[in-house]
Amino acid sequence: MLIGAKDTLALADMLRIKLSDEDAERFSRDMSSVLDYVRLLDEVDVTGVEAMGVGFQGYAELREDIPGESLTAEDLEMLSAGKYDPQREAFVTKPIFG
Repeated sequence: MLIGAKDTLALADMLRIKLSDEDAERFSRDMSSVLDYVRLLDEVDVTGVEAMGVGFQGYAELREDIPGESLTAEDLEMLSAGKYDPQREAFVTKPIFG
């Protein structure tokens, strides 16, 4: 599966990673190779193999949910990548698609 440098640069932008054009070409080849290898799994005969929902059969013990002091919108804005819009009651961030 061929992943182009344009797609790699778009992914890097979403992840906020700066890549040179040369790095984007190299990572494109590397990711394409990984996906080609994973695609080989489609050819594995799994007839008679029981599917597993999870990799372990244990139980995950959950802690009690105890409400605590909430952060203010200003505190959250300092921690986020976006700006708080009180009209929308949401944080507005840079679009990552298109």
